[in-house]
Amino acid sequence: MQPKLEKIPIYLSSSIAVKREITPYIDYPWHYHPEYEIILVEKSYGIRLMGNHIGNFSDGDLVFISSNLPHVWRNDKDFYQGSENLQVDVYVIHFREDALGEGFFDLSEFIQIRNLFLLGQQGLLITGDDKRKISELIKAVYNSSGIDRLTLFLTTLERIANLKNYELLSGVGCTNSITTEDTKRINKVMNFIMENYEREIKLEEIADLVSLNISSFCRYFKSRTHKTYTQFLNEIRIAQACKLLINKKMRVSEICYETGYNNISHFNRQFKLITGLTASEYKKKYFENT
Repeated sequence: MQPKLEKIPIYLSSSIAVKREITPYIDYPWHYHPEYEIILVEKSYGIRLMGNHIGNFSDGDLVFISSNLPHVWRNDKDFYQGSENLQVDVYVIHFREDALGEGFFDLSEFIQIRNLFLLGQQGLLITGDDKRKISELIKAVYNSSGIDRLTLFLTTLERIANLKNYELLSGVGCTNSITTEDTKRINKVMNFIMENYEREIKLEEIADLVSLNISSFCRYFKSRTHKTYTQFLNEIRIAQACKLLINKKMRVSEICYETGYNNISHFNRQFKLITGLTASEYKKKYFENT
């Protein structure tokens, strides 16, 4: 997708930007920025899009992102319906590669961190036993200031750089360094899909939404997302199906129709194609692991 360039305010009194946001829902568009980012989702759930990755997130989601990788976290629909029982709580650290001086991270002591910057071009999901300790360090960075904050920040980076358990989310080559003239157009498409994936969406309908004919829209969409429109829609639907399998007492046939499919055989084929498992195998594996 053609994402929006986000400008991160780095205050003159600090080399890094650290914030905690407690809001009813996440309202950022699909975007990118030259800063590196560490994001800890303390409380929230929904769907995560990053480069050409589509997947679910929930409480404790912890990701390192290098500069110019398009991304967005979007809540499930119930967050946008004014529920008082739902809330978003996230910690975010932004910093530029030259935040501590030109060439600082080129020092030999930071070779692992330089490798982290390369891995972060695909988005690095932190898993395993280290996730809890790194989450505590991020909160400590937020609650500190001055030299203490800087020391804790470098310790956090070093801990992430030496992880043994992580998952790379996006494919390579998805970082963005171009202008954003059509930001509104592609975010309009993404929002429409997220709000309407439960029903049939005809290609003519989505193309008309952004004033393109079908062939032009298909070329445009694939050039921005590295996926066809059909691939993208199926991955959104199967991500939602995975969530329903885990969180709702619903039969597979019910989930099929709930996520926009009108044919159980087609749903089963797409589910296995995208996850590598049947719906029953996915559910069994999830609960065995948890």
